[in-house]
Amino acid sequence: MTSNKKASLKLVIKKGINLTEQELSQIKKDILREFKIAFNMDDQAKEKLFFLLKQENAILAMGSLWEVKPVIFNGENFSIYGVLNVIANIKGKGYGKRIVTSMIKYLVFHNKTAFGFCMPQNSGFYEKCGFTIDTVSTKRFVYTKGKERITNQDGQVIFYQDASDHFMEKVLAFPDRKVSIPTASLW
Repeated sequence: MTSNKKASLKLVIKKGINLTEQELSQIKKDILREFKIAFNMDDQAKEKLFFLLKQENAILAMGSLWEVKPVIFNGENFSIYGVLNVIANIKGKGYGKRIVTSMIKYLVFHNKTAFGFCMPQNSGFYEKCGFTIDTVSTKRFVYTKGKERITNQDGQVIFYQDASDHFMEKVLAFPDRKVSIPTASLW
């Protein structure tokens, strides 16, 4: 007897270093297709936490969290999670939302602050998933690579989840001060 029942969806959370070759291959293809950039499994990527929504061996949606440190604001060092590479391979089924809401639950459970950057037309998605949107502070976030500082000026907005460190609350309270993020290539 055969079954027409679809295989169930499964959320898998794992560090990059623990990805299978098949998962890594699909992630590389998906990131190249969606963002037009090559994904490399360097030392930083091995430490990223990947959220994969799978059906059997296929990844239907994905996203990752990466600990970024030190993020420096107002003379204080913070350890913040960056929200990266959110992709739903099948649009309109709620798969991307499942990934993002799972990421938020993880952040809340572990009391971690996280933020990401997105284009304004995508901010509604992140807001519906539970992130707070900041449309005015993006240019205050600067990437530091050695002594070089590169301001984030490409029209993006910030989505964030604050924790007990009150990082974003502090950032918003001092609108004239910059936030220093280590090298943009790590994102």
